Amino acid sequence: MQEAVSLRTAKESLSQQNDFASATSQNRNDWIVFAVIVSILWSVPLSLGGFYLYLGLAVAIYAISALGLQTMVGLAGQLSLGHAAFMGIGAYTSVLLQKTLGLPFLVTLAAAGLTAAAAGLLMAQLIRLSGVYFKIATFGFGIVVHQILSNWTALTGGSAGVRGIPVISMIGFQVETRTGLFVCEALTLTLIYGLLVRLSHGKIGRAFRAIGQNEAAARSVGIPVARYRMIVITLGCAIAGIAGAYLPHLMRFLSPESFTWYESLTCLIMITVGGLGSLPGAIIGAAVLIVAPEYLRDFAQYKMLAFGVLLVASMILLPKGIAGAGAALSRSKRIHAR
Repeated sequence: MQEAVSLRTAKESLSQQNDFASATSQNRNDWIVFAVIVSILWSVPLSLGGFYLYLGLAVAIYAISALGLQTMVGLAGQLSLGHAAFMGIGAYTSVLLQKTLGLPFLVTLAAAGLTAAAAGLLMAQLIRLSGVYFKIATFGFGIVVHQILSNWTALTGGSAGVRGIPVISMIGFQVETRTGLFVCEALTLTLIYGLLVRLSHGKIGRAFRAIGQNEAAARSVGIPVARYRMIVITLGCAIAGIAGAYLPHLMRFLSPESFTWYESLTCLIMITVGGLGSLPGAIIGAAVLIVAPEYLRDFAQYKMLAFGVLLVASMILLPKGIAGAGAALSRSKRIHAR
């Protein structure tokens, strides 16, 4: 009897050691991928300049937004069909505070994230709805926000939008060039990406993944599912708001038409094509869906058709997205190398 107990204890200890080794290896791999992705993001636009710098600016904005959506959908399984609305809330908050109160950009950037987080917390109350009803409600929330931005003319300028976007003022410097704007965006993207990698390997990240895989099982092991669902929705929306704060400074114009259901759907396709559940996948997906249309402008009328085909092809041929295919290829090469 004593030998059986000792054998079981040894097996449990060995299993825990294997789990710890696997988690440590995954943590190290994620930081290596982080270093590679960030290096490419910084070096390519800055070294090539011109049109590529413009593409880098757009990719950085939508990569930040996609990271927020990936945290909600890919990690915690909370599908949102109104993500672009929170980019809009962040964009209008930041620009209006700059124009009316003359606040510095770092303050308005923080305000953009906090306002979007507050709106996300409001939307998170919809978790009382189950299954598909919650997803449909997030779509409706996005439409409501778009209608407010379009019709509250006294505040937002309505469909005419906001012109005369102020120059970014930050710690005594004026960011007047695309290079300066790109450095600001890339710093923000690097910081948010790094924090999310750190979060995904901590207690909160493990709780998010458990909820995303099986809510009932997560609840059965003592995870407060409702609280974590509200946290992840609020966090994802706050990140979208921060991304939105940069968009007017790239476009030099702010319009509600930049935050329609179409933009929400595009964000969803980004994380699906890049790889659901993968943080680098969100960035890769954003890069693919921003860069590819720029080289296919002659076929702009078929843009949504191409996105639809890309989404279906990705689900069939690359169910784990581009990032998942890259990881599988890397593992295969390591196995053959041994």
